Amino acid sequence: MAIDRGDWHYEEAGDWERACWHIGLFLRWAAERGLASDEIDPKAAAQDSTNYFIRHCDAKLWDEDLNEEGVSFAGACYKDYLAAVSAYAKQRQVGDYEIPHDEQSREWFFAWLDQRLEAWRQEPGNAEPQ
Repeated sequence: MAIDRGDWHYEEAGDWERACWHIGLFLRWAAERGLASDEIDPKAAAQDSTNYFIRHCDAKLWDEDLNEEGVSFAGACYKDYLAAVSAYAKQRQVGDYEIPHDEQSREWFFAWLDQRLEAWRQEPGNAEPQ
């Protein structure tokens, strides 16, 4: 099942990089936190997460791009992540697809996702697998 797809955002974003940046960033974060499938290379994703996502995943984030815990987390929290993208864009006073692709943005989203993951794992039935 598709979690998110670049083509869902392309028309409003105007180009593939802008349409896929938030998805590639999520995939990079998931890979670095051990939530991605074994097919996703965390080092390659960290080099250029947007282009890695476009090339490796054909601009589509599917369940199979994440491991079992990653799929569960995304199912519970990905809509909130999309809302956080909009909230962060407003904070930076830009449109949703105009967020600077810089270290400040990456750090903000990784911290947001880390907090959500920690809270999600505290909920009954969501503990990190042993």
